[in-house]
Amino acid sequence: MDSNTHSTSHSTGAPAGLTALAAVVDELVAKDLDGLTDAVLAEQVFQVRRQLDRLEGQWLRTLATVDGRGAAGAEQGVQAGSTAAWLRHRLHMSAGTAAGLVRTARALYRGPLTGTAQALAAGELSVAHAQVLAAGTHDLPDHLAADAEPVLVEAARRLDPPRLRRAIAHLRLVADPDHTDQAEQQHQRRGLWLASTLEGMVALDGLLDPRPARRCWLPWSRWPAPAAPATTALVASAGLMPWSSWPAAPSKPASSPRPAESDPS
Repeated sequence: MDSNTHSTSHSTGAPAGLTALAAVVDELVAKDLDGLTDAVLAEQVFQVRRQLDRLEGQWLRTLATVDGRGAAGAEQGVQAGSTAAWLRHRLHMSAGTAAGLVRTARALYRGPLTGTAQALAAGELSVAHAQVLAAGTHDLPDHLAADAEPVLVEAARRLDPPRLRRAIAHLRLVADPDHTDQAEQQHQRRGLWLASTLEGMVALDGLLDPRPARRCWLPWSRWPAPAAPATTALVASAGLMPWSSWPAAPSKPASSPRPAESDPS
């Protein structure tokens, strides 16, 4: 599915099913929509969308099989470092999109969400719903995810993805309150704190979720660490020992830990 190289042409050696599918797509592309009635045209919007969801389900099933075999890159006679990296290279996807698709494929076709896979194959759910289900249950034990799945699939048939995400959060609170409480505590501790230093600089400190933190850390990590500021007699007598790279922020809550890179000694 290389977006730069694939076409609707019937390539040599293509599976018969894909050749027939390409012929159907060619027929739809060539069809004059102006000749259709309003009712037929409107109905086609939903029918084509349903078939696209079914087709994307089949794509995820194939992706899960490739991932399970470690066959990413086999079409070019190479072995890719990972299935997600292979998708990124061949389809020019972002890292997050590729990783999310691999995670969804694994959960549906090699994990506990078999009912979600069936609903997707039947055109009852969209891939967006399936991704929400996979992301929302990926760190639950398999037996909890499997037990909750029938309720979640039924909810997915009636809710849009954002509301489905909120329903999963509520279910997790009921099914695994200890883990949810810990995650909520971590969420509430997020924040950024600014404070002036004795040298007239501005100190920045805080806690971020892992994903946005990675985007911030990459450019900052290239900066050389500043030299430790000299400890003057005034600073020492006041008991203020600034960290080498993260000066202490007086307004920072006492319960917030220092950054992992800091040396508290």
